[in-house]
Amino acid sequence: MQDLGIREQVSDIVDSFIDNAFIESAVMMNIGRTFAGIGIVIITLKLFLDKEKRVDIFEALKWVPLVFLLLKYKSFVGAIYGFYTGLGEAFANNVYTWDNITEILNATAEDVNASWFIEDFIYVLILIINAISIVVFVAIKAMASIYLYVLIVFGPLNIGLSLIPALSGMWKAWLQKFMSVALWIPMLYLIDNFMLKITFELIIGLLEEGNLAKVLTSSAVILMNVFMYLKVPDLSNFVVQGMNVSTEKVRQKGKKAVGQAGKAATAARKAVTGGL
Repeated sequence: MQDLGIREQVSDIVDSFIDNAFIESAVMMNIGRTFAGIGIVIITLKLFLDKEKRVDIFEALKWVPLVFLLLKYKSFVGAIYGFYTGLGEAFANNVYTWDNITEILNATAEDVNASWFIEDFIYVLILIINAISIVVFVAIKAMASIYLYVLIVFGPLNIGLSLIPALSGMWKAWLQKFMSVALWIPMLYLIDNFMLKITFELIIGLLEEGNLAKVLTSSAVILMNVFMYLKVPDLSNFVVQGMNVSTEKVRQKGKKAVGQAGKAATAARKAVTGGL
């Protein structure tokens, strides 16, 4: 069985904290249901007092998905998180790790004909560069986990408040942020996997005839990962925004169709009641 690298070990520890978020969300679930009840009462009164909307079944049913989402919150959010986590695990499946690359560099540095001072300097430099890369990777993974923890815990409150007409858009903002942050993890592993393969092939090529300059160049390649890791939030937002544009177009078409159906229902009612 392959030994896990430092990144993988720390990632497993961080992942374990997300499970607690679903337990902690129970308190917010009760609060969210309370606000949902208030919202349902307000919606019912508005429909009852508005003669035009009283017989509009689409107006009454458009809130049902939110109620269902609140009742099945753990299953819904758990499915999204599980999907993204599965993607991350698929991308993280490699036959070698960054620790293997560091070992190759250290072994090559020992073969370079240089003074003990230069060899020690190269060894320390490799350790520092690798440590920086690990810290940035783990920091982004930890940040994503903390954000997800907060979003999962407060999700029921956002959904419950969204059933109040004046706050109806809160669930959209919450869901967009949740999907964006949840995408950080597979995006981070995707970039890590991509850079790992490129770096491994590049280092093997550079070290076919090892010398001091090539060892230093190969070490600098690892440092490039830091800049790629830092682009994870931007790339995730880019993907989610693209998904939102497509969803918005579908929603607008659906809204137009519902509006036409509502007008037809109103016209039919007036024809039957004599315009009342």
